[in-house]
Amino acid sequence: MEYGARCVLKWAAAGACIAGWLMMSPLQAWSGSEEPVPRLFAQGPAVPDPMMRNMEANPSAIPTAVGSERETSGQNLSIESTSLESLLLEKGVITQEDWIRLKAEEERRVFEQSAELQMAGNPRWYERIRINGYSQFKYNAGASNRLFDLPLNDSFGDQQGNEFYVRRLRLVFQGQVSERVAFFTQFALEGDHQPLNNKEIIDAYADTYLTKDRVHRLRWGLHRVPNSFDTYRSSTNRQEMDRHESVQSGAPGERDLGVAYYWSPKIAQERFAQLAAYHNGPGDYGVFGIMVYNGQSRSRLELNKDKHIGAKLSYPFQFQNGRMLEAGVLGYHGVFAVQGASQPNVNSSAICSSPLGSEGGCDIKDQRVTAYVWTPPQPWGIQAEFTVGRGPKRNGQTNIIEESQIIGGYVQANYTWRYSDVGMLTPYIRYGEYYGGFKSLNGAPDGQSRTWNFGIAWEPDTHWRFMADYVIKDGLNSTLVANRMQSDFDASQLRFQAQWFWN
Repeated sequence: MEYGARCVLKWAAAGACIAGWLMMSPLQAWSGSEEPVPRLFAQGPAVPDPMMRNMEANPSAIPTAVGSERETSGQNLSIESTSLESLLLEKGVITQEDWIRLKAEEERRVFEQSAELQMAGNPRWYERIRINGYSQFKYNAGASNRLFDLPLNDSFGDQQGNEFYVRRLRLVFQGQVSERVAFFTQFALEGDHQPLNNKEIIDAYADTYLTKDRVHRLRWGLHRVPNSFDTYRSSTNRQEMDRHESVQSGAPGERDLGVAYYWSPKIAQERFAQLAAYHNGPGDYGVFGIMVYNGQSRSRLELNKDKHIGAKLSYPFQFQNGRMLEAGVLGYHGVFAVQGASQPNVNSSAICSSPLGSEGGCDIKDQRVTAYVWTPPQPWGIQAEFTVGRGPKRNGQTNIIEESQIIGGYVQANYTWRYSDVGMLTPYIRYGEYYGGFKSLNGAPDGQSRTWNFGIAWEPDTHWRFMADYVIKDGLNSTLVANRMQSDFDASQLRFQAQWFWN
């Protein structure tokens, strides 16, 4: 454990250092353009539509597309360098700081004139509702070791190598039914990977805006919980295929049933929208947020009467050189009921350290604190998270599910090359470690691991994304056998995925 803590701290510190260096890099260095006029945003004039790319994760539940032009990311936030102020900058009449200020003011005006309000006032109900979705088609090569295991991410592909399958097939309904109320519902149609059928509801929530400026908001239903930055991000706005186990283990499925309050001042709303539109950000989950929820994760019955309480505090910064950076801290506390534990007097692969609850769960304290920093690729980017806490984990020597320490984290670097108005290429590298249990799996197996990911995402236009990822993992197989330690493995796997978006 000491070795793991030292390693995770070392990588987290490295991520913070790199983020600081990127933050100070000059704007023109990452603009990807030879033009003398700098751009306010790194990703250039053509950006994906968040109605399409952030459909699963957009926390405002509001259809934001303003027309047929997909390049403007729904809120027409792209401000081009062809106006009078750009010409004045080129001639040296105004400074770069003046140019950025003028563009920010112009963007703020556009933001205030968003089509969301027009949709809310439309008398035709069918024009206040949008339908969209996406699909992921995947192929995993056979792993180098049969014990290879990624149980929280894509376990089917790990165990069934050399097969084509549909990883995700999602259908989304969302709308702004009034000025104060919006809704978002997402269905999963992929079933058990091979047979396509309606498997479950992924999201089903409504937003109630307490004020007209949308600074104060309540969210009700099935939605994302405050656990980590990466579990707020949808697979529609992540180039990498999987979230790292260190943060995914805190909120498997990312969502739960509950109610949340979010506070987002106007300037933060604008910056969250910029990050979502240009840099695959998760969207607006508030500068401050607090949520009360069941705590058993998505699509699982509550197995005790305890409720989890989670909170977040974050802020999106924008520096004079145009570099954007988001940093924050999240945490939650509750009691988790582990499934799959038998009575203490039965010889089993997992025994509860205390009597089972009235509904058959093994109740163990579940709490975490996670800190993160993220600066999107402009064109270089960095993302790092570090998590500590306590939670359930099976003791391999005694078979007993115990309350155990949790520590882990990852650091990821990526680079985006925009080679045309609509095409871009993003290679990435990620390293992470995790020392703790997998509470959502039967018996809470030990999830100790060290993982490398080397990948690349190619987006030829706003509707397609092709990904290749090579993962190397040294960890424990999650299969439990009575009176036996979990099997250790050191293995690798090559994976390919095609993802398309529609609206």
